[in-house]
Amino acid sequence: MSANYIAKNLENDYKILYTGQNGRVAHEFILDMRDFKKSADVTETDIAKRLMDYGFHAPTVSFPVPGSLMIEPTESEDKVEMDRFIDALKRIR
Repeated sequence: MSANYIAKNLENDYKILYTGQNGRVAHEFILDMRDFKKSADVTETDIAKRLMDYGFHAPTVSFPVPGSLMIEPTESEDKVEMDRFIDALKRIR
């Protein structure tokens, strides 16, 4: 549920890879960062490091897809913290 909440809130700002038939993700999801490299020379590592500036642990970088971030929130993550994470990614965008 946490992964789907975050993915849904980011779908207009980031390309989400491998959604199911109904647009849902599993317990994790992958944000495609390859377009940032093409358009602004910003890599997935740059974005992961920027998330650390917002106080978040960097997500998995370039696995299983090169040029991506894998986001895997815990189900015990509270809504306030998920909203803070969403806001950080939107600001980075």
